[in-house]
Formats: sequence, C-alpha cells, structure tokens
Amino acid sequence: MRYEILDHTADQAIRASGQDLRELIENAAAGMVALLYGGRPPAAEHEVGVSVAAEGAELVLHHALRELLYLLEDEGLAPVTVRVVAADAEGAKLQVGVVPRAQAEPALRALLKAVTRHGLQIQRSEGTSSVTIVFDV
Repeated sequence: MRYEILDHTADQAIRASGQDLRELIENAAAGMVALLYGGRPPAAEHEVGVSVAAEGAELVLHHALRELLYLLEDEGLAPVTVRVVAADAEGAKLQVGVVPRAQAEPALRALLKAVTRHGLQIQRSEGTSSVTIVFDV
C-alpha cells in the first residue's frame, strides 16, 4: 500500500507507507495529489526542483508536503507528480511535475489549506514506515 485516504471528521487525512523516508515522502505526496484531484490529475507540463531542510524525519516530511501547497497557492503551479530524489532526517530533494494552476483548476476537487502536524509521527515496523497526515480544508 502506497497510501490510503482516511475518513476524518472535519478535515482530510491520508496514511502513507514506505520502506524508507524517501519512499514515505513520495507516497505521502501521491496521497496528497489524490486528495487534491479526487482521482486522476492532469499530465505534468514540466518539472520544478524543491528542496527542504529540517531536523528530524517528521519535519522533513511535513515541510516537503507544505512546499507542494506553497507551489499551488503562492507560485500558481499545481503539483501533479512527485519524485523524491533524496531524503534523510535533515532534508529532502524533490522533482515535482506541475501545470499552471489555472489549467488545473477544473480538475481540482479539494483545496487543502495546510498540512498539520497533529499526531504526525512516523511509525516503524518490520522494515516499513507509515504515517498519518491530516490536512486542514
């Protein structure tokens, strides 16, 4: 399982898993994109590089997802694919496939306001990591 969309009382939530932090971030980003588009996103027109730095795996994950929202809200670029090039407990480098927000607008199904840190804790078990992420809507 890469990710699953969870029922949440007031917000949106996903649970993502991966064998390492790189895969965990990539799968969490795929779940976030699925929330944004409610299914199949438009095809990417080009890629942009995104780098984040933080202290600890949870904050690296949080900041990476927060940067995807920044692209959408502040840069006018709708993320549609995410490939994590590198990730560790100090930072991550992502390649994000994007389209202009105006072009993606008809396909957007949910507008996420923020990536919360509520209960954000990576769980490790038998070589797999998982995390639940709640998004403010």
